[in-house]
Amino acid sequence: MPLAGCKGGAPTQHPTLETGRAGVYNGGMKCIVVRAGGREIAVEAERKRVRNLNLRVRADGSVHVSAPVRVSEKEVRDFVLSKAEWIATRVAEAEKRASLSFAEEGALPFLGGSFPVVVKEGARTRVSEAADGTVTVTAPSREAADRALSRLLIAKAKKVLPAMFAEAQAETNGMFGAPVIPSVRVMRSRWGSCDRTKRAIKLNALLVTAPPECVRYVCLHELAHLKVRGHGADFHSLLENLCPGHRALKRRLDALALRRLP
Repeated sequence: MPLAGCKGGAPTQHPTLETGRAGVYNGGMKCIVVRAGGREIAVEAERKRVRNLNLRVRADGSVHVSAPVRVSEKEVRDFVLSKAEWIATRVAEAEKRASLSFAEEGALPFLGGSFPVVVKEGARTRVSEAADGTVTVTAPSREAADRALSRLLIAKAKKVLPAMFAEAQAETNGMFGAPVIPSVRVMRSRWGSCDRTKRAIKLNALLVTAPPECVRYVCLHELAHLKVRGHGADFHSLLENLCPGHRALKRRLDALALRRLP
């Protein structure tokens, strides 16, 4: 389930792709590179069954433009370049939201809620959890505290997300064949992914920060890809049967920032 295409808002270098020109980038994905705000930003370009050109900066800072089939590549490129300053501003805002500090916020997000975080200064980094859910981290710096909290969050994700996936998979009553055991890892640009050939599903560890109903949606979304490739009408019909109201859940997920873990 992609959230990003061409490395989000990250500075982009490519030996055959000039700024402002469309070309093949990152395994065949069409991209347009714009220069604004002192950096180069890759914009994922995609042909879709839409009426108008649609430009969007996602929560993680990645940029996507969808274009009708009838619109020429030059028109798409010119449209994107005309929005260069707007893109740079929105990407900077998204990246700022995505790089918030757990230590500074005083909270560790978890399944739509959060655990209180208490930070103490100390020579060695240590993390403890109280019965009431409060997480206390002792560390020599804020950066060290955030690294420790990130490790704790990932550990929680690896424990919780496979169980939530199993629950969602059980709801399908064997529709997708033998049960799949997902792997959990930190991904910069996707909430999840599915390799149909290998029957391998990956879940982003950062899903553990999302509400349970959104986690369930991603699990069912990836399971649906075992039967249907891509995101066409057949896929959405299947997903609607599995998860009514899935489009609203996707919008909620899109509003969440994919954080950059230290």
